[in-house]
Amino acid sequence: MSQINATKKRSHLKKQILDNKILLLFMLPAVVSFAIFCYFPMYGMIIAFQEYSPVIGFWKSPFVGFANFREIFNMPDFTYALRNTIVINILKIIFSFTSPIIFALLLNEITNMKFKRSIQTISYLPYFISWVVASGLWYKLLSIDGGPLNDLLTALGLVKEPIYFMSSKALYYPIIIFTDIWKNLGWNSIIYLAALSGIDPEIYESAKVDGAGRFKQMIHISLPGLKPAISMLFILTISGLMNSDFDQLYTMGNAAVREVGDVLDTLILRVLQTGGLTDYSYGAAMGLFKNVIGFGLFFLANYIFKKLTDESIV
Repeated sequence: MSQINATKKRSHLKKQILDNKILLLFMLPAVVSFAIFCYFPMYGMIIAFQEYSPVIGFWKSPFVGFANFREIFNMPDFTYALRNTIVINILKIIFSFTSPIIFALLLNEITNMKFKRSIQTISYLPYFISWVVASGLWYKLLSIDGGPLNDLLTALGLVKEPIYFMSSKALYYPIIIFTDIWKNLGWNSIIYLAALSGIDPEIYESAKVDGAGRFKQMIHISLPGLKPAISMLFILTISGLMNSDFDQLYTMGNAAVREVGDVLDTLILRVLQTGGLTDYSYGAAMGLFKNVIGFGLFFLANYIFKKLTDESIV
């Protein structure tokens, strides 16, 4: 009987493949690309436990266990870098994560389509500027030598001397968060706008009949409609707590703010550049450390959200 059932399952699977062969062919390039660039490189994690040399390769490089991790954890600036990584990401969760939600809700209330599209287009533009260019732009805007913001503040008499924005430890986090919102606000709001467009308009009409104003409709209809998207993206954001927007922090950082701006990614690169470490293994160990923490945070956040909101990814 079990053999008959197995035969039926194989026949059904074969029929499904033949019926959907065109769709499967469309998926093939993505699957191959994902395997080559995402799964195959995972083999390289082995070098985190080796004194790796590219000359002799994976198999002949001596195994050193957790020695590379101990070296990383004993770096003088590791504690500061770990603290800064967590603090910056928490601030981004509080401000950068919530900003696109608020922006999408407000944008959804605009009835003038021409004005709405104009706002959307303007908000998308910074996303397509690289952080190298964006950082140069903000350095110039905030410069003490001809920077428009300092010139304006001085002209208005709000400050007597120019402010060293990019060299101030107290202003570094606000600048990082503000520029992150400025660059990613429009792009990150796309998924929320798509979710809002899927809400049945009749629900809004029924709410109007019951006397609900625009604000109540936003709170009781639009915001709950975003719940699945918010839950999914929040879980993914939490899992990336140990990662950093390396391009932004590397290009907008400098020696004056290193104590508050040095994160795990910039620390390992800086140490490698100065010749303190000459091995690929340290970079692999740092990456593995961050990914293991992120993996655990993903399942923890998924479990908590599933218990609290019945929304989860897995």
